[in-house]
Amino acid sequence: MGDTNMAKVTHPTEPEEEISSSPPVAQGEVSADKTQAIKDKKAGKHEKGMLQVVEFLLGNEHYAVDLFDVKEVVEYTTITQLPNSASYMRGIIDLRGEITTIVDLKERLHIAATTELQEENSRIIVLDEKITRAKTGIMVDDVTSVSTFDMSDIDKTSAADNHEDTAILGIIKKKVKDKEHEKNELIIWIDIKYLLKDIGEGMSLT
Repeated sequence: MGDTNMAKVTHPTEPEEEISSSPPVAQGEVSADKTQAIKDKKAGKHEKGMLQVVEFLLGNEHYAVDLFDVKEVVEYTTITQLPNSASYMRGIIDLRGEITTIVDLKERLHIAATTELQEENSRIIVLDEKITRAKTGIMVDDVTSVSTFDMSDIDKTSAADNHEDTAILGIIKKKVKDKEHEKNELIIWIDIKYLLKDIGEGMSLT
């Protein structure tokens, strides 16, 4: 993760916001730039007809969850595995003195693991406790940006047609520049509340 490139947040009606992909800090520490970006967005005016999300990577695909479902982003830390638990329940961590349950989102969504990525380079998105039964974090490959989109940029038809997994809320079409051309980068917007509810009793740890 030693890359110093900048992950840019773009929206046609707002100035670009940047999140630095800086070298990782000590395990378990708050990823300060990403967490501050989340706080700044939450503190700003919530405009009607706009969607604010936290973008992240799972394998080669881009995903997003609602900004207001996220509390903070922390660096990877050693996870203590629990016996007799589902494969996507990675275990627990001690986050500043509070036991936090960690869900492997890639495993939960049945996404094949990539051998190129070392687990130590992953990130943990700590969720707002209002949507969970316990202090909970989801493990992802990387957190790239905090973004704002117009609802017109979201295709909900594809999600409605996907009857097998109602956790998909829509497909976000993010305009990005590829050399001199502009194209749409597709981001899968998921309902993390639904996924945690579906886990059910697996989230009962306090």
